[in-house]
Amino acid sequence: MENDAQLIRRILSGDDDAFNTLVQRHQKGVHALAWRKVNDFHYAEEITQDTFLQAYKKLSTLKNPNQFAGWLYVIANRLCLNWLQRHKPAMQSLEDTPVEEIEESSYAHYTSEQREVQRTEHRHEIAEKLLSKLPESERTVMTLHYLGEMTAKEISKFLGVSVNTITNRLWRARKRLREDQELLVQEILGGVQFPTNLTGNIMRQVADLKPTPPPVAKPLLPWGALGVATLLVAMLLGATNQYFVHFQKPYSFEAVAEPTVEIVDTAILLDIDLKPDLRRQVGRSLSADKNGGVGLQTTETPLVSDTQRNSLVSATLQWTRKTDMPTARTGFATSLVNGKVFVIGGNIQLKRGEFGDISTSTVEMYDPKTDTWEQKTNMPTPRSDVSVSVVDGKIYAIGGSKIKTIQMPHGFSSESEELATVEMYDPVTDTWTQKADMPTPRKTMTCVVDRKIYAVGGWLNTNQQPKLETVVVYDPATDTWTKVQSMNRARCSAAIDVVNGEIYAIGGLGWSQIEGQLDVYLSNVEVFNPKTNQWRERTEMSAPKALHTASVIDGKIYVIGGYFTKNEEFKKLSTIEIYDPATDHWIQKPDMPIGKWGHKTEVIDGQIYIFGGGPVTSVQVYDPKAAP
Repeated sequence: MENDAQLIRRILSGDDDAFNTLVQRHQKGVHALAWRKVNDFHYAEEITQDTFLQAYKKLSTLKNPNQFAGWLYVIANRLCLNWLQRHKPAMQSLEDTPVEEIEESSYAHYTSEQREVQRTEHRHEIAEKLLSKLPESERTVMTLHYLGEMTAKEISKFLGVSVNTITNRLWRARKRLREDQELLVQEILGGVQFPTNLTGNIMRQVADLKPTPPPVAKPLLPWGALGVATLLVAMLLGATNQYFVHFQKPYSFEAVAEPTVEIVDTAILLDIDLKPDLRRQVGRSLSADKNGGVGLQTTETPLVSDTQRNSLVSATLQWTRKTDMPTARTGFATSLVNGKVFVIGGNIQLKRGEFGDISTSTVEMYDPKTDTWEQKTNMPTPRSDVSVSVVDGKIYAIGGSKIKTIQMPHGFSSESEELATVEMYDPVTDTWTQKADMPTPRKTMTCVVDRKIYAVGGWLNTNQQPKLETVVVYDPATDTWTKVQSMNRARCSAAIDVVNGEIYAIGGLGWSQIEGQLDVYLSNVEVFNPKTNQWRERTEMSAPKALHTASVIDGKIYVIGGYFTKNEEFKKLSTIEIYDPATDHWIQKPDMPIGKWGHKTEVIDGQIYIFGGGPVTSVQVYDPKAAP
């Protein structure tokens, strides 16, 4: 994949497609910064467009293309400052909000779709108030991390400070927020739908522009230059430590310290108070920087130990970002064939005020080698929560449900119909073929052992007990279904995978024996041996969860993310746990950068590709070998 400098060289040679790539790579970070500054998603989108248009026009003036991310930050920040000046009378501060109100409101998580719709705007306000209680430096980093979905390394390049500084800020911000408050911020920012038409809008305007050639510098008159130099020397000689305490440096691409700065066009003196959270020493001294210039030297009391910092850096560096999924959807399935990932079905989000079918039949193929997406032939039957498995290079899409939304007097409701449908996709011919239906319609979990597909448990809404424990087997060679031993416990939304020819069913939603309690989040693990047709219990996970994933690498199962609810509080998990079937033992690994549920995973070359999660379209790669 080309770096920024290579893309910029192509752009300056007249290749606008390269600028399209550059926009897609940086647009989420710029949009997150703009939203953080102006607190309005609509205006943030406008500022993001203007940022890239200005960058395109002035691209030839960038002396070091490797510093494009930081240069982009300077442009975006200046546009935000200009916007704030124009809209200053309309701005309202959140600083006076009582802490008690925030603490009470931070528990207001959704428990159902209807309540979520009614409280979405309120929860956005609460997230903004929680962020407003953080110092500016931490607030910006949290927004870039959760809303912009940027890693510490990417934020480091964007803001022009070290990775250690970014991890310090993230750590401090998380310490200031209670766990439930941080989860709320993650959920709100992570669930924001990025403007899908932003790149197209930018590129349409770029088509009418050409980058401005670099200005030719005019020689200064000798006496004028001498006068300016004399004035600067006088200013430096007359400056005292009192003035330098109030001096803010312009943006530096080499910055590695922690000072909070405002981006300005020229060096100016500002009469401002130092932020108390920076905890700087009273004394300051001038020191020569790497470029031979004069800079401010500051020290800060470390708030993170070396061990904690190294752990945070290691945990962050093992994650990389890939090109987002083209279609935003939930409840989709993924399948790996010949090194390529096929994303199939799911639910799409209708526009506000629209109702009807939300299940989709869309199929998109991802090529990890080129980091590109390609549209494929749609599945004949639109459905969500479809389960897919591969036998002999063919993808079998099994079960799932059709879902539609219905307008109600106060909000909306949804109806679902479980399906028994089985359709086979041939990636070589890009065609679908109808196969024998399952014996019972259901949303289920599938896996393959000895070229046969096992449909394990699942959900059937019309049953008195919707969670299912039954297991049926499909033989593609004969296009027939048979029944085998049921699980010990009914479950849906579990994680299913195969190790050494045995099927592991992990966690999920179970059936409660307590009257009035519908869901039980499971932590137990059951293992099925097809040869003996028996299930047996194994060591449980450390915590119950549902809509998590299981991926097998070197005979070990990586269980990633998921969710659970407790006391009507929604918990989106970022945990990574590894189960070793040989020892029947679990170990904990460093968390994901952000919690995910309903995501899908595929193992490619020893790395775990994570697609989506909640309503997001991101694709992230987890490298277990880089884990501390």
